This record gives sequence, C-alpha cells and structure tokens, in this order.
Amino acid sequence: MKITPLDVDQQQFQRVFRGCDPDEVHRFLDLVSREMEELLRENNGLKEEIRRKEAQISEFREHESQLREALVSAGRMTDEIKESARKEAELVAAEAQLKAQKIVLDAQERSVSLNGEIGDLRRQKARLLVEIRSILESHRRLLETQEDIDRDAAAALPPPPARRG
Repeated sequence: MKITPLDVDQQQFQRVFRGCDPDEVHRFLDLVSREMEELLRENNGLKEEIRRKEAQISEFREHESQLREALVSAGRMTDEIKESARKEAELVAAEAQLKAQKIVLDAQERSVSLNGEIGDLRRQKARLLVEIRSILESHRRLLETQEDIDRDAAAALPPPPARRG
C-alpha cells in the first residue's frame, strides 16, 4: 500500500500514558508530509523527464537508423557513380582510339594519294619538257630552213642598181 502525504498528515495515534508530546509528533508528521510531498513532486518530475528523454532517445535512434540507411544508400550511389564514370571513361577512350586510328588511316591514304599525284605530275612535267624541247627543235629547224630559203632567194635575185648620188 502506498502512503501519500495526505495519509501522513491525517494519521491519528492513540493516546497512551507516558506517550510522546502530541504537538511534537504533529510537527514531525507535518515535516514528513511536506518532505514526502516534495519528494513525490520531484519523483513525478523525474519520471516525466525520463519519459521525455526516452522519447528523445527513441527519436535519435530512428534518426540514427535513417542516417545509416542514407549512408548505405549514398555508398551504393557512390559506387554506382564511380562504375558509371569508369565505363564512360572507357567508352570515351575507345571512341578516341577509334577516331585516332581513322585519322591515321585517312592520313596514310591521303599520303599515298598525294604521292601518286606527285608521281603523275612529275611524269607530266617530264613529258611536257620533252614536248617543249621537241617543239623548240622543230621551230629551230624551221627557222634554219627559212634562213636557208631566204639566202637562196637572195642569191638568186639580181643585184640592186647602184645609186647615184
């Protein structure tokens, strides 16, 4: 059975011969009653504080659980992002390598083509030089022939009359 401050305050004792001083007993009981009342208030306050702290602890545990889940999720996301970035880097590198190979092949093909064109141009130059020399030689012979004709014709003409003067 619980004793309340009111129980202590209202407690009655039998009067016996050579008993205690009733005023002193009443003062003591008043003191005990006030102390008990204060202890009960303090106890109730502490119980309320414990209830709040337990609620707070429960809330903190829930937050901790959520944080752990968030950390695990963030770790997974980080791993996924890293893996995705690695794969993308590999793709970019592979594409760059293919482009580089294509550029090299195009350059080699262009080099072969240009070398062929240079060879063709050199042959054309040689042919043109031969043709020009041939034309020049042909014109030189024509000039010589014309000079021979002009000399023969001049020799066949009578001499010009002498001029008086």
